[in-house]
Amino acid sequence: MKFKKSHISAGVMLAMAAGLSPYAMAQQQLEKVQVTGSSIKRIVDTDTALPISVISADELRSTGINTAEGALAKIAASQSTQGSSQTIGSGTGGVAYANLRGLGANKTLVLLNGRRVASFAFSSAGVDLNSIPFAALDRVEVLRDGASAIYGTDAIGGVINFITKKDYRGGDVAFSYAKPQDEGGVKRGLTLSGGFGDLESQGFNLWASVDRQDNERIRAIWRDFGATGLIPERGVLKTSGTTFPANLSQGEIAGNPTAAAGCKPPFSVRLTPTATTCRFDYTAFIDIVPDTRLTTGLIKGTAKVGDHYISLEHIASKNENTARVAPDPVTGVSVPTTSPYYPSTFPGLDLTKPVTVGWRMTPAGARTNKSIVDAQRTALTTDGSIGNWDYRAGLLHATSKGKQTIVDGYVNKSLIAKGLADGKLNPFGDADAAALALIDAAKIRDTYSRATGKTTSFDFNASTLLGKLPGGQLGLSVGAEYRKESYRNDSVDDIVNNVPSLGASAYHVGGKRNVSALSTEFLVPIVKELELTVAGRIDKYSDFGSTYNPKIALRFTPIKSLNIRTSFNTGFRAPSLDEVFGPQAITYTQDPYDDPLLCPNGKVANGGLATRDCGQQGQLLTGGNLNLKPEKSKTFSLGVAFEPVKDLTASVDYWNIRITDSISAVAEQALFADPAKYANRYFRCKDLPAATQALADRCQGEWAGSNALAYVKALNDNLGGVKTDGFDLALGYGFKSALGQFQLGLESTYVRSYEYQRDKGDPYVQNAGRYVDSTPVLRWKHALSSSWKHGDIGANVGVRYNSGYVDQNAVAAQYFNHVKAYTLTDASVTYSGIKFLKLTLGVNNLFDAKPPFSNQGTTFQQGYDPRLTDPYGRTWTLRAAAKF
Repeated sequence: MKFKKSHISAGVMLAMAAGLSPYAMAQQQLEKVQVTGSSIKRIVDTDTALPISVISADELRSTGINTAEGALAKIAASQSTQGSSQTIGSGTGGVAYANLRGLGANKTLVLLNGRRVASFAFSSAGVDLNSIPFAALDRVEVLRDGASAIYGTDAIGGVINFITKKDYRGGDVAFSYAKPQDEGGVKRGLTLSGGFGDLESQGFNLWASVDRQDNERIRAIWRDFGATGLIPERGVLKTSGTTFPANLSQGEIAGNPTAAAGCKPPFSVRLTPTATTCRFDYTAFIDIVPDTRLTTGLIKGTAKVGDHYISLEHIASKNENTARVAPDPVTGVSVPTTSPYYPSTFPGLDLTKPVTVGWRMTPAGARTNKSIVDAQRTALTTDGSIGNWDYRAGLLHATSKGKQTIVDGYVNKSLIAKGLADGKLNPFGDADAAALALIDAAKIRDTYSRATGKTTSFDFNASTLLGKLPGGQLGLSVGAEYRKESYRNDSVDDIVNNVPSLGASAYHVGGKRNVSALSTEFLVPIVKELELTVAGRIDKYSDFGSTYNPKIALRFTPIKSLNIRTSFNTGFRAPSLDEVFGPQAITYTQDPYDDPLLCPNGKVANGGLATRDCGQQGQLLTGGNLNLKPEKSKTFSLGVAFEPVKDLTASVDYWNIRITDSISAVAEQALFADPAKYANRYFRCKDLPAATQALADRCQGEWAGSNALAYVKALNDNLGGVKTDGFDLALGYGFKSALGQFQLGLESTYVRSYEYQRDKGDPYVQNAGRYVDSTPVLRWKHALSSSWKHGDIGANVGVRYNSGYVDQNAVAAQYFNHVKAYTLTDASVTYSGIKFLKLTLGVNNLFDAKPPFSNQGTTFQQGYDPRLTDPYGRTWTLRAAAKF
């Protein structure tokens, strides 16, 4: 029986994912195939030296997953903390990133059919997973090992290769619907595919697909675990000092005219019976999941000419993300003595002077941003054989264009200031019709930022099997690549200069680079039981010079059912264009802090103001740095794959990664925790030139030229080292019986240690199992899958597990928290007994597990950590797919 090459490739790689030696597979005629992590096509009749996981796209669809982002939940090595459901606030663009080993999106290489994808428009440091056409996918291959010698110097943390179907005939339509048990979060999907032409018999194939996924928002108040930032019994009082009715200040005097009456609950509250100011519960206003709409499409034509395949493929995606946060905080504006709303009865005021107010623009409604990112990718590729050589070549052009638009809620600060000066606005009470009209006229509804990323590349690779060695044939591959990258990011200056809460300053930045590379790989079967792979790659960057990165891998198979593998490789990641040239902007901190000079330990000092200096979101100067150096890495792995009994496969792999000159900004938590060490990064209003004062929201109005803290400098920098190591475990078991066909699989990752330096020369800080600075690194992650099929009926059950960790704990000692472990169980049943139709009914989060409590204050969401949990709750899913 002769199997198609695609079937054999998938079967072999599935075997490798579970650690199965394909000796256990039924005897079949094998053909040369290529797997992720190697450039050599060969007959794979045994496991390789590479730790690879392979997930079938059909398996993902059967469990209700319809996006590339969702697929990462099945990957235990993934520590992703940035997804479309966490893109609350401006500046995110609705992006979803991959993040293997917790090393960051900039060190996880994302490929589509073995080639690069254009970096995200607003940040060239990573690929937006929303640009991957999930409906066209055949499988996802994850190489959990460095691959800089094969794909490029930045493949430090690993490689995720999304692979589309090679050809398609016939047609299909699929509709999906998911409804949470609680309010909001409804998902709807529609997929259409069609193609014709038999590539092998007719010499051509043309097919196309289009996919639309809509996701409705979830408001914070619709989920008890995330409805408020006021959880005093757990020590959480995440509020803002900019509230409605407004807090006021005049010199040393600070307070709120409504404080004595308890402020204006539920959003404006008095934290203590003696407090003279009010605080704003901003959490209650936000959407914990935004409205999203994702449209992707693919059209591909392939022709076979002799032993050569020529393909032209175009992929397009449009990601629309609408997010809402609390009303606009307008600070540093004044109410003059001539205003009818001047608080003349407030005790202690000098009635000849104005008062400064911090006014939450509740009458304007929630701030609403819409990000739209369009990605396009065109690839002309060819592969085939010439004599004893297999080759593949491609010409690629990809773009990612994005714009960020204000939909509602943001106001022109200067117009609000004028309304206060003219006595037409009352920051201490409800707005009348005339005031509402003025506020509406002050709203800005327009695009404030546009960005574009482009990648154009040409690659060529050829491989062959040379002379025979004692263990088999010697393999050789040679390759070359040339790549041009560019990046551009521009603001609309009139908008960003007048809307401080956007967290953006006027910017017009961009950069470009060329990268050329030569690579080679040798497969050396020393003896039948021992195979050596040696690879090397030279990359030349137009802006960061040349680098050579080798890789050595060994596979030892003393018996058929046992495979011992090891590898060593180096990496070199040049700073991304965004990390170098990205816009420098003064933006708000994630957490609230006390000014160490004017409010040390929460106590107002001489010259300080509680409404400005105590428990407030500070401001940071963030963005690119022209003085960055490349990161360098070393990766070592050692593993064993074996088959202890028939049909049961297992693998254990140890990995160890070391990075020097790691690129990041010093975490804001570290900056504010040690103001003495970082004193040269603190800038106060009195020390700033007038132009810079205008950009710092804290340095306007009465506070201009004062000792108020303007911002803390937190630009990208080479901070020091990262050291991490751990184990990957995999189990696979499959059997048939009279009751049907059963398959079980487990993929687990244990992070033994994750240490990093906050700055050069600093001691290493342990992050594994602990929330440090801005996020934790989970020690354990498991993904368990099981399936059963008998005739026309099948079922799937999946279990995802995240281990607990020590919380951020920026609270009093008695409230210190350990975040509990988190487990989600998904189940589905499929019936295919109706001709041309397959129906799947399922439930995600079967046991309605709520996100565990967390006292983190780093995200807009409070009471839990949205980056590591699922806010949807128990969700019923339905999928109907018809083939014709």
